[in-house]
Amino acid sequence: MTNQNTLQLYPSSWLYNAGVIGFLRSAEEIEQIEVNKMIDSSGVIYLNLPFFSKLDTKRRYFSESKIASIVAKNEMYRNFLQSSEKEMFLDFVKNLDNVISGQCDLCINGKYLDKFNDNIKEIETPNYSRKQVSKFLNRIKNFSIVHNSHLGPSINKFPNAFWNLDYSIKICHLCSFLVIHHHLAFTKLSDKSEIFIDAPSFQIMYYLNKFTQEIFGSSSMQDARNKREILAMSVIEYATKIQANLASWVGMNIEIISRHGDKIEFFSLPYEVTKLLADRRIAAILSQIGEYSILNLVLDQDFSSLMEMGYRLLRIGLIPYQDRGKNEKDFVNQILQLEKNRRNPTLVAQQIFQLCVYIHEKHKTNAYGYHKH
Repeated sequence: MTNQNTLQLYPSSWLYNAGVIGFLRSAEEIEQIEVNKMIDSSGVIYLNLPFFSKLDTKRRYFSESKIASIVAKNEMYRNFLQSSEKEMFLDFVKNLDNVISGQCDLCINGKYLDKFNDNIKEIETPNYSRKQVSKFLNRIKNFSIVHNSHLGPSINKFPNAFWNLDYSIKICHLCSFLVIHHHLAFTKLSDKSEIFIDAPSFQIMYYLNKFTQEIFGSSSMQDARNKREILAMSVIEYATKIQANLASWVGMNIEIISRHGDKIEFFSLPYEVTKLLADRRIAAILSQIGEYSILNLVLDQDFSSLMEMGYRLLRIGLIPYQDRGKNEKDFVNQILQLEKNRRNPTLVAQQIFQLCVYIHEKHKTNAYGYHKH
């Protein structure tokens, strides 16, 4: 949706959302834009116009440090542009400031369509004829292999199996531009997969994926975490570090999209678990403990085992270290991976008990209730 001064972007499908988040990351890196100031607490992005005409398009797509390869037979956006169309693309991006409402099956609410279709002369240059401009616009008007080599069908050859449609979906030119940034939103993990966290709010998406990149984005990590743990840790980071209310969004779907080659998988957390992790007190104490064994009991909603673990750690902690038997030492080393926790199981036990108190309080106020264990 646009007005005279702003362009508003609303969350929609995960591919569109990843394109928007990837574009925001590129704007931070290349144009040094403080994109967090453009994201409203309602989850909507407001772009003050003119915006796209101020982008450093040449550096973005045609320099040695380009953020995406979009010319000819590249790996991700195959034949999005021909090598002879680079100057045309510069004018195309500038004119995205002039988008108006129209038909698009990828985005929502805004239904963005460019003005070029009504007045193609706007992007004509002495080097390009009307026919050449039309050829480029027609190439990108349907979702295809040019937008995503893994998900899009070959133009005019195969149906779009990913979308389960007989014919490819219509895509507006703003979405065509945004979607060629979607790879930037994915975090590469040590198991060679890539993940993106999708949510009903761009603000939540921006920070969850930012934290995921910071925590798990290193290929040197020795232990690959499962997708459930990654999503949980990202929610915990959001709840403890961002002064924003996550509670109003937890009833809606927050999920991980995992991509490994052509394989796409989806992972999410139950509403009850997300509600717990979004509580700042619970998130803070889980972050302080920092043990996946304890986090997974919360994710499993196995609170009786959590209490039992606390009591056993307390009993062991009250025994002087030199007097502990092999079983006690093995239990501590098995449950607690951090050295600071192994040295002080009594403190961990106290933290677990406090965690259980917070969970119980949350349980009492939760209209939906929790599974009993």
